[in-house]
Amino acid sequence: MLYVLRDDDNQVHAVSDRPFSDEWQPVDIGDASLQKFLRNNPGINVGIMESSDADFIRVLEDVIDLLIDKQVIQFTEFPDAVQTKLLNRRRYRESLRSNSDATRLLEDDDNIF
Repeated sequence: MLYVLRDDDNQVHAVSDRPFSDEWQPVDIGDASLQKFLRNNPGINVGIMESSDADFIRVLEDVIDLLIDKQVIQFTEFPDAVQTKLLNRRRYRESLRSNSDATRLLEDDDNIF
């Protein structure tokens, strides 16, 4: 989700992936004033995509773990290079994990299904 800070003319003045105060408003990516702001500030698009990519990678890793846990796929079905990358990412994420860590979107005790 993106958040914007608007000026007195209701035009986007700043964009962030989190609100910094109550003045920041959630915005849909299709919002016309956001699109205008992004066209006028092309470098921000790169940051938005990089942030989105990082979030998507975390989701993809959790989906892969879930599919392996549910025995829909087997870890050994992945090519060796993929196995190595997945193991390295898993080890790295585990070393960073703490109780307040948000790198794992679905925890073992989540019962959402």
